[in-house]
Amino acid sequence: MVDIKKLTVDNDDQRLGWIELLKKAGQYHYDMAQQFKPEIIGEDDDVFRVHSAWSRGILDAVSLIEMWEVVEDDDIKVIDG
Repeated sequence: MVDIKKLTVDNDDQRLGWIELLKKAGQYHYDMAQQFKPEIIGEDDDVFRVHSAWSRGILDAVSLIEMWEVVEDDDIKVIDG
């Protein structure tokens, strides 16, 4: 197991790219949830709940990525492949 003290990406453009991609995915699932939102609470709301949970989870991931600090001299490398 690798003990990573800091999360890093190769450059800030990569971090911003992940943020943009995930924000769009979170918004998509939010929109999908609204399409399936039941008129009566508790009425067959499985699809609504799943898309709502995915949206919240993705946006939580965005918050974590926004906290990433790009450190040029870090030993952690991204390996393509």
